[in-house]
Parts: sequence; C-alpha cells; structure tokens
Amino acid sequence: MVTSLARRSATPTALLLAVLAVLVAVLLTPLGLLWIGDRPGYDWPLLGNVGQAYGAASAILAALALIGVVVSLIVQAREAKAAREQALRALHTDLLKMAIDAPDLLECWGPIEESTDLAWFRRHVYSNLIVTHWQLMWEVDTLSEAHLEVLADQFFKGVSGRRFWAEARGPRMKAETSRRARRFTSVMDRRYQRAVAAGPAVDAAPLRPEPVDPLPSGPATHLARGVVIGGGVALAGHYLVRRFTARRNSRR
Repeated sequence: MVTSLARRSATPTALLLAVLAVLVAVLLTPLGLLWIGDRPGYDWPLLGNVGQAYGAASAILAALALIGVVVSLIVQAREAKAAREQALRALHTDLLKMAIDAPDLLECWGPIEESTDLAWFRRHVYSNLIVTHWQLMWEVDTLSEAHLEVLADQFFKGVSGRRFWAEARGPRMKAETSRRARRFTSVMDRRYQRAVAAGPAVDAAPLRPEPVDPLPSGPATHLARGVVIGGGVALAGHYLVRRFTARRNSRR
C-alpha cells in the first residue's frame, strides 16, 4: 500500500521533468544546428530541408509538452482535493472522539434510530470511525477491494457491526456522490448481505482477566520462606527476652 501511494505521488514529478526535458531539447536545437554548420562538408540546402521537416516535428513536441503540463496540473489538483478531504475527515474524527469521551456531547449529534441506549450510541460512533477510516484508505487507493472484503467480513461477524450497518447503510447510500465512494458502499453492503444470509451474528465473549500464576515452588522458594519465618521468630524471641529482663530489673 505504501509503494502504491509513493508511485502515485511521483507521477506529477515525472511528468514535469519529462516536459522540461522536451522544452530544453527544443530550445537547444538552434545551437546544435550552428555547431553542425561550422563543420565542413555539410550541405546547407539539405540541412534547410531537414529544418523545415523538423518544424512539423517541433510542433508535435510542443503539443505533447502542453498535454503533459495539463495532465500534471490535473493530477496536482486531484491530490490537493484529496488533502482537503483528509483534513476535513480528521476534523470529523476529532469531533466524534470528543463525543465518545464526553457522553453528554452525544446528544448534539441527534438520535440514532430513536435509540436511547447510551452504550450503543458510543459503539455506533466508534463503528462509524472504523468504516470512515476504511473509506479514506479506499479513496486514496491504499486499500484494495480484496482487503476491504476481508475487513468487512470480520466486521459483520459481530452484533455491533451488523447493527451499525443496518442503521447507516441507507443514509450512506444517499449521501455518496462520487463513483468510488458508491463502489465502497456497494462492497460493504454486499458483504453485509452475505454475512446476514450466512447466519446469526457471533456475540463477543467478555474479556476475562488473565490468571495470576502462583508463586513458584522449589528448594529456593522453601529456603526463602524458612529464612523469613526464622527471622520473624528470632525477632519475637529477642523482644520477649528484653521485656522479661526489664521486668526483673524493675523488681530489684
């Protein structure tokens, strides 16, 4: 995915370099003709005929250079638009994160299918972040259709994924305007329909805390325990002897 993105970013640069090379070659052509004319044994009428023929070739090269400039500008405009969309989606993600961290802000987004379940509201918002992240990767061509199908199949195995798409598929299908965005929604909906036809969703098992291993048993452990117990007994005996001696001294 990183290689594909780097290749797409290098395309405008390569086109610009090619256009500059062609323009430099056209500008240096008269100097080349002068250098050839200074050498003896060349027929200038023949060179004139070649120059006239080259005039048509230079016009074709100029047209190709102009086409290269136009293509480069179009690619740069698309990349600028993609950068603006990424910035807007980053802002949208920050707003959703604020709503997840502060549940009282969720009301500002309006109800979801008339649901009053706050826990589901937060899961819905988080699921939307996941799908939006996939769509952004899809639109910048770093997520293939096969990879998207694998992610969607895993997503729709659970109850939360199916419930989210059942609520969001209608608005998403109406809101998408670009051909690539509609293709993304179509792939997601197709995998959703397939998951529903395959059977009920799998409930997520609750996370259980890992069992704490008991203290290892062995000769070293037993020796350490004996030292601790022996030290405690010695301290207690020393304390009792001191108290007994102090009492005897006080009676005298």
